[in-house]
Amino acid sequence: MKSTYKATWGGKRALLRDIEPGMSLFVINEHAPITDSRHPGVDVGPGRTYSEWIVTTKRSPLVGNVLAQSVTHRGYESVESLLGKEREIHTQRPNLPLRGAPESENAFTITAQRNAAIERHILEASKAMSREWATTGSR
Repeated sequence: MKSTYKATWGGKRALLRDIEPGMSLFVINEHAPITDSRHPGVDVGPGRTYSEWIVTTKRSPLVGNVLAQSVTHRGYESVESLLGKEREIHTQRPNLPLRGAPESENAFTITAQRNAAIERHILEASKAMSREWATTGSR
């Protein structure tokens, strides 16, 4: 199994051949720098984050494509269209902040602690969803 699948004909075929229900797929999100107009030159946002999707046993009703479920918002998208939109899918967790929780757990502010708790919750939800789809295939 490869660690990165690109949006090519061969990459799509390899991804569809290698995925299994309960498997985690990671997408790298590129963000424009967020600057605060009140404080010129201060960048308050990360440039890159990642999102996680779990491969399910569900298929799209019309075409029959395998669906993946987002860990953060629980929405569904076909694996093929996810690869087409994002142009690259990874099977190993990137060393980037999770989308929606950019600050580290070692920070001392209340906001950073809340964000770290959110990130831990999302990671636990990801593991639970992976187990659920790998074993039962329900929903």
